[in-house]
Amino acid sequence: MKLPVFRKSQMDKIESVIASLAKRGDQLAEKRIAAQKALGKAIKARQEALLSGDLDDQRALDKLQGTVDSAKSALSGIEDALGLLAQQKAEAEAGLAAERDRAERAKVSDEINAAVSDIEKRVEPTLSAMREIAENLMALDHLSFEIGQLGRHLSGVAGEAEIAFAFVVPDVRRMVGAVKDGSAAIPLRPKAPPVPVPEPVAPTMTVFMLRSANYRDHDGRKRFAGQYEDAMMPVPTAQRALRHGAAVPVTDPRRAQLRGARGSDYRPLAPDVVDLDAIEEPKGVPYVVSDPALREANFTVIDRGPARALKVTP
Repeated sequence: MKLPVFRKSQMDKIESVIASLAKRGDQLAEKRIAAQKALGKAIKARQEALLSGDLDDQRALDKLQGTVDSAKSALSGIEDALGLLAQQKAEAEAGLAAERDRAERAKVSDEINAAVSDIEKRVEPTLSAMREIAENLMALDHLSFEIGQLGRHLSGVAGEAEIAFAFVVPDVRRMVGAVKDGSAAIPLRPKAPPVPVPEPVAPTMTVFMLRSANYRDHDGRKRFAGQYEDAMMPVPTAQRALRHGAAVPVTDPRRAQLRGARGSDYRPLAPDVVDLDAIEEPKGVPYVVSDPALREANFTVIDRGPARALKVTP
């Protein structure tokens, strides 16, 4: 039984060449490291001989110099080979890119050509069917004005389409050839732009101001909240205003009585305006809700010693 023979494509061959060149380059790079070490060792030995050895032993000095010259020559040869190898690899990669472009152009041109051929086969039957329907409709134009108009419209569309196809199809055929030989760019369908993802909105909280206050929003811009008006601010700032009595929740009954009572008589720089961002939060003090009764009660934590557990016996 004969096994099928699969021939390598041109791209497969070039990719194999590039892989071989890359492997060879790695091997030569290792050789270069070893040659650099050998040259360094030979130079060091020559220097030691010149500095502390027997200068009258010319034979030993010549041998050391020969070792240095040989190491330099070996390193130079490896570097030349690496340079040539890099050039060959760059040429192979350029050839691979050109081959991929050629294959892509051939694929696209074949797809366009097949689509146009399919359209051409359908044009004549479609136009004939349209003209036949148009004639049948116009034969009934005595029944209604609309039927006759529809028939004449279909007849006109068929004539216009036939003229348009006579120009469009040859033009597309020429485009197929231009794409295939590289004289025209590969036509690409434009991609829809990505839908921008909306940035998350920073959480805010609306409170009713009992005192006028300055604060900074999420962008760091300075804002002013007038007394007896609603103010929308960052949640931490709103909670700070509630804790320090500068504001109350919008459900507080005082809002219904006092909202708008101040009018528009505001001075943001007045001495009684609270700077909510400058308030220092005390550490180690438990949080007390902004209920007036609880706030006026002035609850404090009293140290009464360690907790005790009581056991109740029935």
